[in-house]
Amino acid sequence: MAKSKKIPDFQAEIPRFCLHCGKPFASGEHKKRKFCPAWRDQFGQIHDCKADYHTIKNQPVNQEFRKQNDKTKSDTQSIEEILQEHGNSVSTQVLDAYALALCRPLEYSISNDGKLISVYQKHFIISDPSNGNHQIYIKSGKSNTDECAQTN
Repeated sequence: MAKSKKIPDFQAEIPRFCLHCGKPFASGEHKKRKFCPAWRDQFGQIHDCKADYHTIKNQPVNQEFRKQNDKTKSDTQSIEEILQEHGNSVSTQVLDAYALALCRPLEYSISNDGKLISVYQKHFIISDPSNGNHQIYIKSGKSNTDECAQTN
C-alpha cells in the first residue's frame, strides 16, 4: 500500500494584528509575533508596542507602589523637619502636629522593655509609651535590627 501524500492546506491565512496598536502584520511574519518591532522616529524617540502594552497592563499595580512610595517620602520629609526644628527627642504632640503616623513604618518591633521601634527609610524612632517620649535616630549603613539592638 502506497503512502498517501499530505495534501497542503490552502486556507487563506488569518490576518494577525499587534496587541497594542492594532496594525496588521505582514503575511511572512513569524507566527509567534504579537507586537510590532521597536522603531525610532526622526526625533530619536523609541516606540515599542510591547513595552507600552505591558506598562498599561501593569499600571494599577504600579500605582499602588507609587502611593506607598509617596507615603514613605512624606514620612521621611516630616521626620527631617522634626529633627531640624525640635531635635531628636520629641513628644507625641510634636509627631501629631507633623502628621507623622507611627502606625505605618516600613518595619516595627517591640523591645523587651515595651518600647516601640519604628523603622523608616532613613530614620528609626524609639517610642516610650510610659512617658510619651520619642527618640529619633538617623540610620547608618547597618541593618535595621542591629541598630535597634545597640540603642536599647
